[in-house]
Amino acid sequence: MARAIWAFLAFNVYSLFLISVFQENTPHLFDAKLVAEMRAAGEIFDIKAWGWKDHYIWRLFSGVVVTAVAAFLAGAIARRNGAKVAVIANVPSIILWAALFYLLAFGRTEVEGQTGFIVVSIVAIPLTTWIAYQFGKVGAETQASEFQDSTVLGIGPYHWVWIVFPLYLYARDIVFVVAKFFALQFLTWRDMSMVGALISFLALIPVIAWIAPIVMTYNVLTGESLSDKSPGVRGLANAGIIIGGALLASGIEIACFWLLQKLMSWWYT
Repeated sequence: MARAIWAFLAFNVYSLFLISVFQENTPHLFDAKLVAEMRAAGEIFDIKAWGWKDHYIWRLFSGVVVTAVAAFLAGAIARRNGAKVAVIANVPSIILWAALFYLLAFGRTEVEGQTGFIVVSIVAIPLTTWIAYQFGKVGAETQASEFQDSTVLGIGPYHWVWIVFPLYLYARDIVFVVAKFFALQFLTWRDMSMVGALISFLALIPVIAWIAPIVMTYNVLTGESLSDKSPGVRGLANAGIIIGGALLASGIEIACFWLLQKLMSWWYT
């Protein structure tokens, strides 16, 4: 029972942080030009309050991805009946989707893309329930077959209390650079030149730069790296990886996107 409660809490805490990541990326990925025009016109606004605007497909996609990640973790924590626990943990999300549908369909609330949000809220209820069940099941099976009972996905259970914070900070940029990577692949898929290949490669570098520190931190937490060191040394190593990795990845991201902008403006104009 205690594991089920912890799984429920972890599912919803991680969901809250991760869905915020996708929402915060909305203006940068889809409305960058509009944001720039508004700022140029002297308008003052809080970019964090931008919301989803009319990007209802992005909202549904975000909900599916976040549900899958949170359900996998919840299933691993629960171990037994991971699928059912994940479905129950997803109930608050279902309630929010149902409330959104009611407010938009029958209330006086008006938003951009209102019809689209009504449709995706209907789709999201059965879809995220199914996603939660499937990934909760996979999480429980993975935990049982691949990791020791004293860990959660190879990591001491208490570490998951603080991991959510650096994961949130890293995920904000990971979502951005991954989305940009796929957008550039779509843009250049017909370009078979060396420049086109260079553009694709440059877009991949920030993705690797942001994911690598997470992999390194995971290896330290699981004992695959620095296993002969004391807990204090491993803790300092992880702090250094997380902070130093974020600074380095930020610099690489800025440099790569600056170079991409120059290269694309030269090659495609």
